[in-house]
Amino acid sequence: MAKIAFFHNALGKTDGVSLEVDKWRACLEEEGHTVLYCAGNNDAPGVHCIPELSFFHPVTRRVLENATVELLDYTEEELKQAIHEQKETIKRELLKFIQEHKVDVLVPNNLLSVGYHLPALIALSEVIEETKLPTIAHNHDFYFEESGEVHPTCKVAQAILDHYVPPSFPNVRNLVINRLAQKALRERKGIEARVVPNVFDFKQPSWEIDTFNSKFREAFGIKENDLVFLQATRVMDRKGIELAIDLLVELNKDENRETLVSRPMYDGRIFTTDSTFILLCAGHIEEFGASGDYVQKLRARAERYGVDLRFVGHRVKHSRGSSDEGEVFSLWDSYVHADFVTYPSLWEGWGNQFIEAIFARLPVAVFEYPVFTSDLASDGFKVVSLGAKAQRSDDGLATVPSEALAKAASEVVTLLLDSTKRNDVVHNNFERANERYSYAALKETISELFDELRL
Repeated sequence: MAKIAFFHNALGKTDGVSLEVDKWRACLEEEGHTVLYCAGNNDAPGVHCIPELSFFHPVTRRVLENATVELLDYTEEELKQAIHEQKETIKRELLKFIQEHKVDVLVPNNLLSVGYHLPALIALSEVIEETKLPTIAHNHDFYFEESGEVHPTCKVAQAILDHYVPPSFPNVRNLVINRLAQKALRERKGIEARVVPNVFDFKQPSWEIDTFNSKFREAFGIKENDLVFLQATRVMDRKGIELAIDLLVELNKDENRETLVSRPMYDGRIFTTDSTFILLCAGHIEEFGASGDYVQKLRARAERYGVDLRFVGHRVKHSRGSSDEGEVFSLWDSYVHADFVTYPSLWEGWGNQFIEAIFARLPVAVFEYPVFTSDLASDGFKVVSLGAKAQRSDDGLATVPSEALAKAASEVVTLLLDSTKRNDVVHNNFERANERYSYAALKETISELFDELRL
């Protein structure tokens, strides 16, 4: 059996990469392998911390902001030197970790592809080349994709990205999570990658109300007859959360509220005149890069149109716990108390929270982002569509045509009131996802990769 190390800027979190790593770990450990985590955070159990891997390490953050957002604090030559110095520190710590733990297989996640962390990109590439250890590069996102997250600010940053992303050494197998990335990587770099979509454990027990999470609504001031629209993603600009706000604006219109008032909903609760549509953002807030002022813009839009927008990510984490404010709930607890899931992302590498919503047997409102169209739409999922075309308003936030919002709101109302139709939708989605995106499919892929790497 092998000793396998996963690398990322942060692990044990609720972001899509961390959650996917946890799934790989579960599958690998079931097969008898030993799994290690190495990342930049020290706030999750079982993670070997190299602080410089974190985006929030002071030197790393300064470098990444100057290299991928705006070059302010360095000349190009100074930036190159800062990247090199931080690379040497990270490389030294990576080699120490690998040697001390006698690691057999390296599995970097996004550090070799997304392009934020240039020092780690170079350090890992050199380690992979020098140690010749079998490596599975799990590339969830690339700097050249349309997400708009990474903007090389100078020739130094662009040259590093062009040279290193991703490595193509004989001991490396590159994975991508969608067909668009596979095609782009082939055309840009001449590298063939395997598409390995995100998966989910559909055999685990259903998430249900229990003694701990029964306090969830009370903890966040949510009344029994309020309707919770869960936004479970991270809070960052490419997640398109403003479109969820616009959907709730439409739902709050008199004609929709009048259709709902005094009628029993799908679970028997009665929608009343004081029932509130709540947009509950359970993911953590990104505070750097293009997303720097995003929360303020969301708050402004929600306040302008009277939408109840709540950010609760400080008390919704990877696992249950407690804080000075009270209980800390797991991300799964938030799904138990949701009535609907919003997934209005403008860009996603795949769609973790989409599949989570399906497992939770919740209907989903989706903006048809490019990868949804290329990889997921053909699976026959039934969703409330927010359309596939968006434009930017004066405040820089996305908008979709009013007709798309009106149609979506009407479908949401139907799924809130018609339990038979709702059950048909969520059952269809569960069965299709279970067939295509299960742990069994991932285990088969891992076995094939290990055969190729002769493990």
